[in-house]
Amino acid sequence: MMAIKNQLFTGFCFLLAAAILSCTNEHEADLLPEEERCGEQPATLSGDIIPIINQNCAISGCHVSGSERINLSEPENIIQYANQIRNFTQSGFMPAPESGKQLTAAELESIYCWVENGALDD
Repeated sequence: MMAIKNQLFTGFCFLLAAAILSCTNEHEADLLPEEERCGEQPATLSGDIIPIINQNCAISGCHVSGSERINLSEPENIIQYANQIRNFTQSGFMPAPESGKQLTAAELESIYCWVENGALDD
């Protein structure tokens, strides 16, 4: 009987530890103060963001004119939907997995910092 209790206790501890660890999946960059995370060279719309969007989002069948989605081939739309773009890319919702596209950590960071710094039009 004692062996069963020990096994149950050990199993419970293992599950508790796994649950705690799964709740702490924050990226190290998310823990840095904003000025350290984004550095002194902010991302720019034309130099950083548009190339990322053109390569991964504003492609045939996705976010272009004539699709049912937001047209991200227009800089005004990128600025207007900057918060949504940041949220969807940071969460991994976009680019859609079925697109075969995947943003690098540097691209994700550029989008994040550009939006956090005001999503400016250069």
